[in-house]
Amino acid sequence: MLEHHTFLLAYSSVDGQTRAIMQTIAKELQAQGHQVRFCDIERHGEPEWDGIDAVVVGAAVRYGDHRPGLYAFVKAQAVELTARPNAFFSVNMTARKAGKDTPEGSRYIEKFLEKSPWHPQRLAVFAGALQWDKYRFFDKLMIRFIMKITKGPTDTRQNVDMTDWAAVKAFAKNLSGARKQG
Repeated sequence: MLEHHTFLLAYSSVDGQTRAIMQTIAKELQAQGHQVRFCDIERHGEPEWDGIDAVVVGAAVRYGDHRPGLYAFVKAQAVELTARPNAFFSVNMTARKAGKDTPEGSRYIEKFLEKSPWHPQRLAVFAGALQWDKYRFFDKLMIRFIMKITKGPTDTRQNVDMTDWAAVKAFAKNLSGARKQG
């Protein structure tokens, strides 16, 4: 019989796609009988660790790196993160390309591991979404420029979801087998 756990799902989202990915993970875990507790890293929510059996952290990349709040969170919570089964996923537009959609092929995962005191047991990379209608003028200009030079979509009249939702669900199903250490 599958042991049921309580997962802390902590995320750093810029325009909401990382939060949406985490909500999909939560639904998959709940379907397996697990409980979930959310922590929005960018709102500086101090997680309640009591009763947490496993943790998943997800973070978006903007302009070449994860947000400073993510690094502050993992530094402050490294002991708690390491004390239980754990996973990390990065959400970035580079992951829309084959070979860049794996932890081994992701420069952002490499950069995270170089800068972070926490080294997660499980890693994943998911492509994000171009949410043109949410971007401020400068962001729209810069992201469109980045998409142009990386041969991505540049039509700002249409949002584009590039997340592989089947891969997100598979990652979540894999997490539901996590066992508490000790």
